[in-house]
Amino acid sequence: MQVNFFATLRTIIGKKTVYFDLAENTTAAQLLRVIVDTFPALGKHLLAEDGQLNPHVHFYINGQDVKLSTQALETPLNAQDKIDIFPPVAGG
Repeated sequence: MQVNFFATLRTIIGKKTVYFDLAENTTAAQLLRVIVDTFPALGKHLLAEDGQLNPHVHFYINGQDVKLSTQALETPLNAQDKIDIFPPVAGG
């Protein structure tokens, strides 16, 4: 599964794209856990204090924000899905 990281997340892991070999129907939440286990430095950027996805992080599955999905992080994934993860951004 292709996961693209943007902005500061890309800087932290040192590359734009990482491929994960996960079982079919792995959920977005399980993928998030694998990402944080693989790159522990991302944890403080991706996760809120309660261990859930930081509400300011944008996690897209095939171009759709997971927060807008009826299943949210319980959305099952397949190997062809493209995941894009954007860190919180601020500006004016």
